Amino acid sequence: MSDELCWWFPVAAWGIVLAALARVTRLEQLLGWAGLPVAVGALSLVPINGLPLGRWLHGFSLNLSIPCLALLLDYSLSPLLSQPLLDKRGRRTGIFCGLLAGFLLYPLALGLGPFDPYVLGWSSPGVAAVAAGIGFVLLLQTNRFGFVLLAAGGAWQMRCLESTNAWDYLVDPVYCLLCLGNFSGQAMTAFTQFIKTSRPQQSQIVALAVVGATLLTHSLTAAATPPAAEPQHTATDDVATWSVTAANLAQRATLGGHAELALSIQQWQLPAESQQQFALLIPARLETPDSIDTPEEQTLWDDFCLARHSRAASTFALARTKSGAEKLRLVYQTLRDDPQHADARAIGGWVQRHGAWVWPEAARRIDKGEEYSADFGWLAKGRLDRYRKGERYEDGRWTTVAAQAARPRSIARGRKFASDHWQIVTTAELAQATLLAQRLEETHSIWRQAFAGFLPETPTAEKPAAISRRLVAHDPFDAKLLADRQQYVAELEKVEPLIGQTLGIYWSPTRTAWFFAEPAPQAVDTITPTTIHHEATHQLFAEMQKTSPLAGERCGFWAIEAAACYMESLTRTDFGWTLGGLEAGRTPAARERLLRDNFYLPLAELAAMGRRDFQASQRLPQLYSQISGLGDFFMNGQQARYREAFLEYLVQIYTGTVEADTLAKLCRQTYANLDTDYRRHLSR
Repeated sequence: MSDELCWWFPVAAWGIVLAALARVTRLEQLLGWAGLPVAVGALSLVPINGLPLGRWLHGFSLNLSIPCLALLLDYSLSPLLSQPLLDKRGRRTGIFCGLLAGFLLYPLALGLGPFDPYVLGWSSPGVAAVAAGIGFVLLLQTNRFGFVLLAAGGAWQMRCLESTNAWDYLVDPVYCLLCLGNFSGQAMTAFTQFIKTSRPQQSQIVALAVVGATLLTHSLTAAATPPAAEPQHTATDDVATWSVTAANLAQRATLGGHAELALSIQQWQLPAESQQQFALLIPARLETPDSIDTPEEQTLWDDFCLARHSRAASTFALARTKSGAEKLRLVYQTLRDDPQHADARAIGGWVQRHGAWVWPEAARRIDKGEEYSADFGWLAKGRLDRYRKGERYEDGRWTTVAAQAARPRSIARGRKFASDHWQIVTTAELAQATLLAQRLEETHSIWRQAFAGFLPETPTAEKPAAISRRLVAHDPFDAKLLADRQQYVAELEKVEPLIGQTLGIYWSPTRTAWFFAEPAPQAVDTITPTTIHHEATHQLFAEMQKTSPLAGERCGFWAIEAAACYMESLTRTDFGWTLGGLEAGRTPAARERLLRDNFYLPLAELAAMGRRDFQASQRLPQLYSQISGLGDFFMNGQQARYREAFLEYLVQIYTGTVEADTLAKLCRQTYANLDTDYRRHLSR
């Protein structure tokens, strides 16, 4: 089936649904116009912002099976046709097949049996062949529903639906429920008619028999069923409990005249994580805000912290039952409520020094006696006081700030600034290196949350002390900050002829991130944050664990860049940051390329491209827009449906085990289906 026909199929399906809904209202009878359902169904074709209404409605992910659509179409068109599409016998067969398929598939697929029949739908011919065989048998018996089953098989062959599983073409939950409702209604009608036509004595006997059978069944079921277990505590319970607690605390604060504290309590609950990813800001310790300055406020604050502590314990208990990125997401939520939670800190990778939780890299420096200053970074023991007095240590001797500033600067003799995870050498002003370090460390904190599935998982069964003993400090990452673009180009054009077209670069052969700034006073504005986030992301993926130096050379290179572009979408919030969203980063440009320019390179081609082919493309700017949109789609689209698969895809790219079809296999979708999903994601 061509991509164009596949794109239009959901529009037709939603037209049928709208027509059926119009028929249910019976407005055509009130208005005396039998064609009203068809007219309502045609609304699916009405363009809205360049897309038919049916494509917008398709975003609700309601994928109806072919038999369901056939029954709805027959129901919608029956007032207009002298002979219905399906006769009474065909409709009854359709209802019976819907009930049978639903009862065969859904209970077993939910784990109520030893075998999941849904897996048979992936096979070829498998379930589709059985359905086609039944269809032929029905046609031999002049049953029109046979045409419907053959049409379902044809639709499966042409991949009309997003799924490639034959079961999804034959049955769906809506179809099953409609059949169940129809069957129940007919059964009730038949039973009522039987009662009315029976003699009084017979009616009483039947009624008593029904009541007796019901009581007997209930008694036997109760006897055979073991006592119910105590209801388990769920995340929903925590949300409800917290809402009540926070409301009471905020009310106390408001009545006491503490408006600022009341607002903080009201706003503490995180918003719904819809179509964006959250990265939370976790403080080194729980500290009382400076605004808390009365005994009454302190009491309220203590009660607020106690409520957060209680919720953190519940959240961490839930985290222990999860794995991968979901577990770490809950660990960070635990730490937002209770920054002192030792178990969560250990799993997150922190260690404790002097009452504060720090990264192992910072702990190693503290153990060596080093001191930290936001202005000067980490300094050897005993140097911080002299730095604050205007002295500088360089080339093994002490000098003054003025003497140091008078010396010409080359990158070989640049100033050094050490943060927790980076060693920066700079020819720019030290204040610019400080700003760069802050943004690099910000990237590190966010990267660990956004791409948690990329790092090896820490077992939650271990004690915090055991985990802490295994945490090993990573050697500092290297970064260079040049004073201006001219010096940046001069340093790098010998290894990268196109360096003048860049704003920064991670040079993998030397494992170094390069940036440049402009002289003061423009320095604060000219170190582009998105460039820092982008290049630092490349560095973290390449160096946080053992990776292949040929990552992306053969295929899959686009995803390396897509992940870095995704980090460009960072937006600061009260609770930390958000990542992704249709209005963030380069995703608006991706929407414009797709919806206005109709530019799109299919995923099957994109996934097969290695680094050289990708970077040599004549359409490189358009490709960068597209992969930015794809990054948001795979990380956040359809309630993050493909996020885990995309993270595993990145793992295989960086370890050199990726193949051209790896992503499709991990997503359990064809690339054509993923292309369709992506279009729908950007069309919302």
